[in-house]
Amino acid sequence: MTISAAATVLAVAVTGSWGSLGRAGVGRAGSRPAELAAAEMTAPTPERLTRDQVVSVLGRATSESPAQLADKDLSALDLSGLDFRRANLSRSRLLRANFAKAQMFSATLSDAVATGANFESATLDLAVMYRVDLTRANLRGASLFAAILIGATLSEADLTGARLISAMSNTKFARAKLRNANLGADPGNQPMGVMRTDATGADFKGADFTGANLRKVNFTRADLTGADLTDADVTGADLRATILKAIRGRDRIRGLDRALNAEQAITKD
Repeated sequence: MTISAAATVLAVAVTGSWGSLGRAGVGRAGSRPAELAAAEMTAPTPERLTRDQVVSVLGRATSESPAQLADKDLSALDLSGLDFRRANLSRSRLLRANFAKAQMFSATLSDAVATGANFESATLDLAVMYRVDLTRANLRGASLFAAILIGATLSEADLTGARLISAMSNTKFARAKLRNANLGADPGNQPMGVMRTDATGADFKGADFTGANLRKVNFTRADLTGADLTDADVTGADLRATILKAIRGRDRIRGLDRALNAEQAITKD
């Protein structure tokens, strides 16, 4: 992803308008399922790289020519602490890879498969991650400010203490751990404008939001069935048509009286 492209993403993000990003991620491909299926059948086997090869590619990267690691297999490699800023990892296999404390600012991971990968304390600000598979991934303490997670899968992922102020419409967080995670708008750290997390239509069934900051999150049509909201702060969150059936910790939710459209939330069958 180029510097100019990253700047465009940031300009959109700080205004709180994610609609154009959602459309960009789907594009024409969303209307051509047959072509996509055919492309998957003919896709080459990802090239397996060693850690030394990855380090070499990263070492040659510049701001004008970011590292190209698309369609590669980096599974199970220890890549902790490396600099992946603006690197292209689209469609790569990253199963159980270790990216702990890696710098991945503005990296592209769209359609990558990173199940079970370790991103603990990694920096993924402005990362472009359409449809990435992060099932059971470790993102404890990671920063995903202004990241794009539209259509991604983070089921059973651990995002304890993570900063996740992102576009995540139609993203799957089923049974994910979001204890003490920060999804809330923070104008004090956004001098160019306030960005809200957009979780429209997201799947949070059975997720753990204990102690999470959910201030001003857009939960329109999101499904939080069975989620734990003990001590979570939903001040200013939009709960229009949000499914809140069988939620846990209802009596300890903070700011519910100041949430938007709470009367339109779905709480019973």
